[in-house]
Amino acid sequence: MATIDLGKIKQVFRGTYNNATAYVPDDLVTFTDGQITSTYICTTASTGNNPSSGGTAHANWAFIAKGVADPIPSQSGNAGKVLKTDGTNLSFGSGFEGSHYLAYANQYQHQVTITVNGNGLSDGTADGQRDCIVVNNGLYHTVTPGHADDIIVVSASYNVYSNWGAAGTYWGMGFQHSTATNFSANRNTFYLMGQHAQGNGGAGGDEYRNTTTTQQYDVSDIGMSVGTTYYVRHVGQVHSPNNNVAFGQTNGVNSRSRHTCWLRHYKKQT
Repeated sequence: MATIDLGKIKQVFRGTYNNATAYVPDDLVTFTDGQITSTYICTTASTGNNPSSGGTAHANWAFIAKGVADPIPSQSGNAGKVLKTDGTNLSFGSGFEGSHYLAYANQYQHQVTITVNGNGLSDGTADGQRDCIVVNNGLYHTVTPGHADDIIVVSASYNVYSNWGAAGTYWGMGFQHSTATNFSANRNTFYLMGQHAQGNGGAGGDEYRNTTTTQQYDVSDIGMSVGTTYYVRHVGQVHSPNNNVAFGQTNGVNSRSRHTCWLRHYKKQT
């Protein structure tokens, strides 16, 4: 009976396919067809024949282990997003459903009393004019719109005092944004309550009032451009009578009672 040497019947791994190498049956190689890497076995002696093309094996080769495309899509340009599936395919997107997501939330408080008299001041929105009494104590919010339909919600409250018994007066509040932290460049006063908004003029009284305003805007509605960083602050307003108005009066029991200002920036899902 003939003797068969089983030690010579085996597959030989030849590594990554090389177009210049002569392969014989039972040689194994790895080869990347497009972006898919698979393992192949040579079935007929072959030189210069890629094991597959377009996912179809060459006549001289057969698949041993057929690879699949990477199911994870490119991460380029997807910072801050999460991997999602529609049941069939994977993609990057936002982590929840909805038209907007909260991108920035900030608040500041301070206990500095700003006392001002409207007599002799001119109307206008330059610092120190009647429609721009600087009351933020150097504090501000920061907004960088990512889309024209981003939303900001901004709110401010002050404990305000004026001794109305002698003459009476009025006051109001507002908001500004600028591209400079000292509000010297590209300033836009996008909301003013009005100098007559609060107070009772000469009707008499001696009150402490918590004056509050809250506003919501699309950033495009208040002149903000996509990709530009803006700083937002709260300002006070006073009317002309010769009587003091104290913003942030000391009867507040803590910084929130005297003055607080907060802003929420909601970015549009894209």
